[in-house]
Amino acid sequence: MGGGTVAYMLAQNLIGPALTPGLMASGLVVLAVGSVRMNHEILNNSEMVGIGLMILGILLLGLSGLAINSTQVRSMLANQVALYRIAAFTASFFLLSLISRSLASRMNHRKGMLFALANGFLACLSDFWINPLLALVAIVLSGNSTSPQFIIFTIAALILVLCATTITWQTQLAFKYAQASNVVPVGQVPIQISPILVYFFIFALTPPSSQAVFFILSGTLLTIVAGFLLGRRQEVPIQ
Repeated sequence: MGGGTVAYMLAQNLIGPALTPGLMASGLVVLAVGSVRMNHEILNNSEMVGIGLMILGILLLGLSGLAINSTQVRSMLANQVALYRIAAFTASFFLLSLISRSLASRMNHRKGMLFALANGFLACLSDFWINPLLALVAIVLSGNSTSPQFIIFTIAALILVLCATTITWQTQLAFKYAQASNVVPVGQVPIQISPILVYFFIFALTPPSSQAVFFILSGTLLTIVAGFLLGRRQEVPIQ
């Protein structure tokens, strides 16, 4: 866990929030094989197709090359209009997480999938807010930050702690109602959609090439289809 966290922070610092989530989802390859063998789970044909589509979608997202560096992050944080967009993005994903969590509590079926979706929306916020934290940490700790920079740094830290603790808790709830090979890929659906919003809406950047737009849209579509295929299994609560 510690090694993965360090690698995740380094990746975010080097390539930003648009590419990192998609590349990190490559761990689904390990999940597909490991969970079947270690947890005695069985994948049906549609689930195997879903995992294959998820892997292909992740590959296309990585090929899009939509990297965002720390200089662009600091520039975005100094833009008041961009801060409004960040606030809208954050509030919307918190709301979507709450809705998914509420539905999971009320429904008798698909509880595990809904918990996974709630986690996915929170993970999107973590993937974004780690970047302001990393971009400002040296400035804040050196005592050279402005008041807005210190406020943004504090907000980022609080959001990251809240998301991390809630995701850990809800993951255990999700595993009570569905197997790991279903829960984790379904939770990846919003995680793979959010880079489009981050790159084009929050940062308002121009893609490096027309191929990048094709890759990002195709990859996102494949991950959505894969999520539906992986979420079709009838859930059986673990006793």
